[in-house]
Amino acid sequence: MAHHAAEEPGVIQPPPASAAAVDPVRLRRPLAALPSSPTSAVDGAMENGLPDDPLVEVLSRLPAKSICRFKCVSKPWRNLIADRLRCRKFPQTLQGFIYGDGEARAGENYGHFINPLGKPVPLIDPSFTFLTKLPGVEKIVLLGSCKGLLLFGHRRVSDIYDSLGYIVCNPATEQWVAVPSSGWSPWPDSEAEEDEDYCTEEYVLTHLIFDPAVSPHFQLVQLWQESYRSLAGVHTYSSETGVWKSTKRRDWKRWGLDGIISTAAGCPLNGMLHLKVDELYERRSIIVAVDGEGKTSRIIHWIEKRGFPDFVGQSHGHLYCISGDINDSDMITELSIWVLEDYHTEEWVLKHSVSILQLFGKMSCRFDSYEVVTIHPDRNLVFFVEYGDCKLISYDMDSKEVCDVCTLGRGYGCITPYVPYFSDLSVLENKH
Repeated sequence: MAHHAAEEPGVIQPPPASAAAVDPVRLRRPLAALPSSPTSAVDGAMENGLPDDPLVEVLSRLPAKSICRFKCVSKPWRNLIADRLRCRKFPQTLQGFIYGDGEARAGENYGHFINPLGKPVPLIDPSFTFLTKLPGVEKIVLLGSCKGLLLFGHRRVSDIYDSLGYIVCNPATEQWVAVPSSGWSPWPDSEAEEDEDYCTEEYVLTHLIFDPAVSPHFQLVQLWQESYRSLAGVHTYSSETGVWKSTKRRDWKRWGLDGIISTAAGCPLNGMLHLKVDELYERRSIIVAVDGEGKTSRIIHWIEKRGFPDFVGQSHGHLYCISGDINDSDMITELSIWVLEDYHTEEWVLKHSVSILQLFGKMSCRFDSYEVVTIHPDRNLVFFVEYGDCKLISYDMDSKEVCDVCTLGRGYGCITPYVPYFSDLSVLENKH
């Protein structure tokens, strides 16, 4: 790996002349090695006894993106912002990822925490012992996250197979609450998955919606599908009412006759869950916005010439979509990152493009050879996993740098982004 030239303090290094002139291998380096911008005057003031509280008060009024950038100013600034006792006052942003070790603990998709900046001590207990040691709990599976809360599917030892319940928890405060089963049968066991008829069984996708700026309550949206193609039902749960409800069939039939719902995590934005749906019969893709009651609020159409949509997420308060440009051999050669600048007029703007060569070091790849993990909510960063070497990497749209975050290992399961929320919630009635 080529060495970067030393940077003089206060001197801004010019960016590469063009993306085409950039060596993709040269740009790969550990994310923790990103350059900082020390400010000795501020550091000296802090070291000479400048009170932290006024600084915390000022910083608490800034957006999360600025707070994230200020962590790179110097070690005193980073330590001040990272102090657990002061974190409650700061707006929160992406702090890391949760994943499992399928080889050591089969079926578990939690147990490890990745900090993109290389900090060794995680903010939370990634083993979630405050849940796994609950009396009678047999198994929990991490299903998703939303603004500090995590959603687990769980069964108790005494439960029958058809009684999958859920646990919604805040790992920062170790508060949690159990959600009863909706009546749907949970995932088949490993023997059923190997059965050739497994593809004809029903399966479920459950998503969490939570926005503390709008309401202290959370909602669950549960989608039932048959044969991976036909949507069989939509059920919702609200922590405010404590009951499950079903949505009328005519509402979700607007999604298409044989729409395949993406199994990737849905994108909560503006109180609605956004899902990518591929309609095989119509040969088109749409993005469906569903509210907390399971009703279709909006259908956003995708134009084929923008490429095949692969991921839907949110950043800087806007909806994003990452699509792949496919060649004649059905291989992806380039990824395009689009932003929905105007939600009402459906005005998509091309924000950035990056070649597969620069991302993964090869000319092209298949859709099933990588995964888009998430887009950073406050920075122009996209996180990917290369299935071949099980590496988590980041791509910076501003600097065009590809950084190795970590190697996950075989059988890691899924990766769940984590944004902490440090306040207690009354709806999470139990506390460890």
